[in-house]
Amino acid sequence: MQAPRFPIGERLRHAREQRGLSLAAVAERTGLSKGFLSRVERDGVSPSIDSLVAIADAVGLAVADVFAVAPVVVSRSVDRFPDGLPGEGVRDTLLSPPDDRRVTVLETVAAPGGSGGDELYHLPSQVELCYVVAGRIELVFASECYTLDAGDSATFAADAAHTWRNLGDGEARVLWVLAPALRDPWTAKERRDDGSVADVQGERV
Repeated sequence: MQAPRFPIGERLRHAREQRGLSLAAVAERTGLSKGFLSRVERDGVSPSIDSLVAIADAVGLAVADVFAVAPVVVSRSVDRFPDGLPGEGVRDTLLSPPDDRRVTVLETVAAPGGSGGDELYHLPSQVELCYVVAGRIELVFASECYTLDAGDSATFAADAAHTWRNLGDGEARVLWVLAPALRDPWTAKERRDDGSVADVQGERV
């Protein structure tokens, strides 16, 4: 069967997880196999109307809700505040809605010499994109370094150990896009009583 044109799988999976249901539980309620349900949630197969009605009912959704168009979410600059991702001499701002499960978008403004820290770190996501809006940075991995100027971008596995630093004499502005979204980008780091910083989301390597 062809993959569905409308991506309904994520909506069904989200509803199932919100209700604390396993695939096995939904399979038992619907009479459909776990393998089939998994493919539906990954938008790898298009279910029949009867199957879709059964799945939606099992996870507590009306069929109309499965196809509902998501509302536009506007994030105002006055409502944003810095998060706690790894970094020194930087100001990070979350641009995407904090409860968006699909993607996390952050803007980093780094002072001269600012960086993601001396130690390599990784984030609990799959894909990370770095786009340099202004300035020049060095993106550092365990065995390779890349210099990125304004307009340059790099895409890599978010769980690859990395850090970065501002190479310029002025501020650098960088956009970071992570998919899927970080679970809670606001609590990515916490400061201990002795002044040291412990990562909650970004784990040092």
